[in-house]
Amino acid sequence: MMKFIRTLSHGLTIASVLFASTGAVQAETVMTDHQHGHAEKQHAVSELSLDHGKKWQTDAPLRRGMQHINDAVMHAVPAYHDDTLSKSEADELAGQINAQIEYMIANCKLEPAADATLHVLIGKLLTGAASLENDPLSSQGLPHIVSTLHQYSEYFAHPGLNKTTEK
Repeated sequence: MMKFIRTLSHGLTIASVLFASTGAVQAETVMTDHQHGHAEKQHAVSELSLDHGKKWQTDAPLRRGMQHINDAVMHAVPAYHDDTLSKSEADELAGQINAQIEYMIANCKLEPAADATLHVLIGKLLTGAASLENDPLSSQGLPHIVSTLHQYSEYFAHPGLNKTTEK
C-alpha cells in the first residue's frame, strides 16, 4: 500500500509540475479523482465546500499533517519575503509538504464529502510545492501554499492551527 501511495504521490507531483507549468489544468482536478480507500462511495468535487455551512471536522492525522506543513511554511516565509529562500530550502520545504500529504492520504479517515474537499486543497498544495521546487521565489510557490493554508482553516475545524502565516 505504501509503495502505491509513494508512486501515486510521485505521479501527482509530476502532474502538478506539468499542470503548473502549462497553466492549462489545475492539480485539484487530478486529486479529486483519487479515491484512496473510499471506492465504495464515489466523491469527486472540483471546488471547496462546507459541511452544511459549517467547517468540516478533522481527525488526528489530518491535523498532524497540516500542522507540520503550516509550521514548515511559517519557518520559510521570512526568507521568501527577504528574497533569500534558497533552492535547497525550497526543495526541502516541498519535500516536507509532499511527505505530509503522503501521510495524510495513507491515514485518511474523513467522510467522503470532507475528503473530497480536502483533495481540492491537497491539489493546491501539490501545485504550490511543485512551483516552489521550480522557482523558490515564484509567486505561485510559497504565496500559493500560504493561501491554501488559509483556505484550509476556513473549511476545516482545526483548533490550535497556528494562524500567524502571512498572506
